[in-house]
This record gives sequence, structure tokens and C-alpha cells, in this order.
Amino acid sequence: MSRVCKKKPSVCTDEPLSNDEMCHKIAVMRHVLNSCYGPRGRLKQIHNSVGGHVQTTSTADVLLKAMIFSEPLLKLITAAILDHTARFSDCGLFTGVFCLGLIENGKRSGLGSAVASRVYKYLLEVCNGYLSAGGCDCKVHVDFSSIRSLIALAHTAVTSKPACMLNHDESQHIASLIVHAFLQSVPSGSANTFGRTLVVTLEGQPVSDSAVFPGLLVEVPILQSVDLKNHNPGPDKIVLFRASLSGDCSEIGEATLEIQVGINPETAILEQLMKLGERVVQDGVGVFACQKVIHPVLQQYLKERGLVVIERLGLALLEPLAQMTGALIMASICSPVPAKAYGQIGGLHLHRIGSKELLQLLPSGEAAVNTVVLCHRNETMLEELKVTCQRAEHVLRLTLKEPYALIGGGCTETVLSAYIKYMSESKASEAASALKCSRAEFLLATEAFCCSLQSVALSLDHDDQHFLMDLTHAHCWVAEEDAHSQTTTFHACSCGLVIGVTMSEA
Repeated sequence: MSRVCKKKPSVCTDEPLSNDEMCHKIAVMRHVLNSCYGPRGRLKQIHNSVGGHVQTTSTADVLLKAMIFSEPLLKLITAAILDHTARFSDCGLFTGVFCLGLIENGKRSGLGSAVASRVYKYLLEVCNGYLSAGGCDCKVHVDFSSIRSLIALAHTAVTSKPACMLNHDESQHIASLIVHAFLQSVPSGSANTFGRTLVVTLEGQPVSDSAVFPGLLVEVPILQSVDLKNHNPGPDKIVLFRASLSGDCSEIGEATLEIQVGINPETAILEQLMKLGERVVQDGVGVFACQKVIHPVLQQYLKERGLVVIERLGLALLEPLAQMTGALIMASICSPVPAKAYGQIGGLHLHRIGSKELLQLLPSGEAAVNTVVLCHRNETMLEELKVTCQRAEHVLRLTLKEPYALIGGGCTETVLSAYIKYMSESKASEAASALKCSRAEFLLATEAFCCSLQSVALSLDHDDQHFLMDLTHAHCWVAEEDAHSQTTTFHACSCGLVIGVTMSEA
């Protein structure tokens, strides 16, 4: 194969925003993120130009990871958004729309990038100070003693992603499962380590079949499930292996194995595997699990002696299983398994959900590990639902540290915008002097900052609605297209906290 055109090296420029083409690309990126924002956001379908899987999503993390950017500035913005979602699991679209709005509004106002950066940083510190204050009007307390409060928070995360395609009852059910899984993962007593929540997806089943199970669920072949039904219930010893037990010389790793001259290496490795099997049988092990492949001869030997054999477990399940059972993960087949390496499980239970057989490994104590089984009608909805549930559960964990949630419906943005305008006008000269810019430049940057906040609130509009802001509380209100009056009384604002006030169009 050969390139159609010669590959060009990456070029860094000092003024990328002076390029009209770059500004157009920023505007396109903002429009893409803007149109995905909110529970009524438009879905995006991403398809590689050479074929392959089609992704349907409105989630910033999924969207940006699937898109390829050639411009260094767009790559930098994308990296910043993805870093935010990796840390906080939420507000990726908000970060993108707000960040791109700051760039566009700063350029539109004619501000230099250095001045705009200094003022923006100052205003962000003002916002953080206000949001951290006790009298902040943008946040509500999350009551962990009330299950309704937690479900409401999880429900907002679920309903904000229209690609999940859930009706009201389904979204309530999923929100309840998220809270259930979260509460099971919270350590109790003297434990100070958070538990783990794993997700198993089942395509083609109704959403109502989704459930939370204590312990871990592992998919097993149908033929193996017949043997499991005859397994004795009750506690079992378990041994875990990270190294491949396939018997291949190439997968023995860094272990040292002495082989006599004339002996087939694979035969010697199989003998070592059988010695390993004999040892675990003698030690009374009931479950033998490996991250990778187990040699068929070793599998047969272990099964004949009543052991449950689980292979191809994968790294994603191996580490939570070690946490739940207390087992040490063995990395070599050449060293004997010490007694302290064995873990303990409370029992095994077989579940049949749809066309899959799932083996449930129950914890023997209070190990806070559980599995969420998510069901949906097709693969596209299921993928989006899985990402949404994982992020919602992470948000609940972060809320333990700071039990507050920001109000929605665009009200947080309009309240912050009004607060910034008020504070900036009263301290404009003092702040401009400290930031080494003129008062006019400071006010221009402040206006650009506030417009960027308001543009995030306006991003919720996808159906030609009128967005208004009341003059008393600075909350956001939505009116239908035929509302032409300059002053109108509404029953409740977008977030629902303010009721029955008069407002003027923003």
C-alpha cells in the first residue's frame, strides 16, 4: 500500500485562532457536542470510513474517543475533556461546550489569548469559591439516609442519555439497580476499601430482567453447567492463576523449568501442570480459576476429582475475584502453591438468563463485590446503557466525599452567570489591576465567560423553545414558541426549585 499524499509532520503555531479554517473546525466541534447535550440531545452515529461497527451515542467520552482529529488544538481540547470524564465520570458535554464557547467568545470580543486566559482563570476560581460556599444557590444536599435522594441522582444520570432508549418505568428500575449496587460496594465495619461493581450485558432480554447479584457472575459453557449442578454447595477453597496453563512453551513466562536432554519440552510442561493439579487436589481446593487458557488434560483431571474449573477469566474479573476471596494470584506454574495463596468463596449458584448460563461465585464474608446484569433489546442501546450505569455509579461514589449535587435544567449556569456579572462589576478595577489588564478588557472577558455559561444552558434547546431568566433568582425557564410576552408568570423553573415568579426574556 502507498499513501495518496505525502505525510506531513505536525506543525505548532503560535496563533492557531488566526486561521479561519481552524475557527470553522472549532465551531463544527462545538455544534456536534452542543447538539448532544441534555435528555433531548440528538444522537450521533459514528462509522469508520473503511467499514466496521456503527456506534450510536450522545455521550462525550464515547463520541470523542471514536473521532479522529488532525489539528493539535482540537487534540488538546479533546484530551482535556476526556481527562475530565476519566476523573469525574460526568459533565463531559458541559466541559466541551463551555470550553469551546470560551475560545469562540474570547476571539469574538477581540481579546488577546494571554489576557483572556488570566481573566478566565480568575473567574473560574470565583466560581469554585461560590460553589464551595455554604450559601451557594446552585447546589442541593444529597441525603444518604434517604434512598429516594440517591435514586433521584442516579435517575438524572440515566435519563440524560437518550441513546439508552428507556421509558419511565425502565429508567426508574435501572436507577434503583445503580443505587443498590453502589450501596453494596460501600465498605462496612472496619473495612476501608471500596468494593467493586462489575457489569455483565445480555442482549435481547427486556430491561426489566436487569438485576444485581452479590459476588461475581462468570459465563460458563452450557456443557460445563451440567457438571456444576452436581457440585456440593457450601464454602470452597479457590486458587487463582494469572499465568497461562495451556502448556505452550511460549507462554511459560519468566519461570525457569529444568528439562532433561531428549525430553519434549511440552511433555515436561504438562508434567509440571499435572503436579500442580495434584497439589491443589490434595489441599482440598474446590474451584480452580485461570485468567488465560487451561490445558485440556489438566481440566479433565481436575473435573474428575470434583473441582470447578474456570478458564479465560480475563483480567477484568481476576482482580475483583482476588479481592472478594482473599486469594493471592499465582504468576508461575513452577513454584508450589503456598497455603496462604488460597482464597475462600461462600458457594456457587447457577443462573440461566436468556441464552446464557452464568455461574455466581458468592463471597464468604462481607466482601463488597457485586455484579450488575444489564439487559436491553439490542447491542447499541446496551452499550450506551452500560457506559451510563458505570458513570452514574462512579458519580454516587464521588458524592460520598462531597454530598452535594448541582441543580439542572440550565439553572446552575444562569445563576453562576448572574453571580459572576454582579461580582465583576463591583470589583472590576481591583481585579483588572491584579490581572495586569485594563478594566475594559476585564469586563469584555467577563462578558465572554458569562455568555459561554449561558450558551451551555441554551444547549438544552433542541426544539425551538424560548429560554428565559428571571430577574430575582436568575433561574432558567422554558417557554413554548408562541410565548411572545415580555413578562410572563410560570409555575416552576427548569430545575423545579423556584415556583411562580415573573421573568423577562434573557
